[in-house]
Amino acid sequence: MNPFDTSILQFLNRFAQRSPGFDQFVVFLSDFNLLKGGIVVGLIWWLWFDRTDVKRKREVLLATLIASVPALIIAKALTVITFRPRPLNEARLVFRLPYSVTSAEWKQLSSFPSDHAVLFFAMAAGIFIASRRAGWFALFYVSAFICLPRMYLGEHYATDILAGAAIGIVPVCVANLPRIRQPLANWGMKLLDANPSFFYFTASLVLYLVVELFEPLIKVGKLMYHLA
Repeated sequence: MNPFDTSILQFLNRFAQRSPGFDQFVVFLSDFNLLKGGIVVGLIWWLWFDRTDVKRKREVLLATLIASVPALIIAKALTVITFRPRPLNEARLVFRLPYSVTSAEWKQLSSFPSDHAVLFFAMAAGIFIASRRAGWFALFYVSAFICLPRMYLGEHYATDILAGAAIGIVPVCVANLPRIRQPLANWGMKLLDANPSFFYFTASLVLYLVVELFEPLIKVGKLMYHLA
């Protein structure tokens, strides 16, 4: 722990257990994927079909999706390599659990970094590169409606969020350098021209996985591992 994390958590935790309705709303907001990834994916589709600067925006969005994969892999590797207890499981914090929150389910899960921050800040960064106006909204939405509730509920420290944001944003910015973006997205653009039906079928599945934070894919991987 550090003073930065502690001060932010103590401030947020002052509001816990003041209102059962508010605490339950934050839990709902944190668990309801439509209000998390659904909004971000909606922005991606909105920009994809925008009629201005079509080619560049589509290249940016494709490069962003591709860059988010290694970012998530790095994040998952860090949760295995470095175990950090969740704030709600840290005895030294004397964390007051909001209503409807239990700490038992988080005991075996590392807090650092936040995979939500990795994925959704990566998406927000790509949206920002494609469109400043939509990007500012995406960055605000990810911060206020995806990451802040997870801090309020004691699932992450502020540095978990900041580290996750950096892990997500940096690869997206690198992937969107003009010399890298065009060859990276070129195969997708060619597939779109050659077989749009297959392209949109695949894109819909990928963006569904983004909404679900790739959980269905992780479950399939775990099943295959146990079967093997």
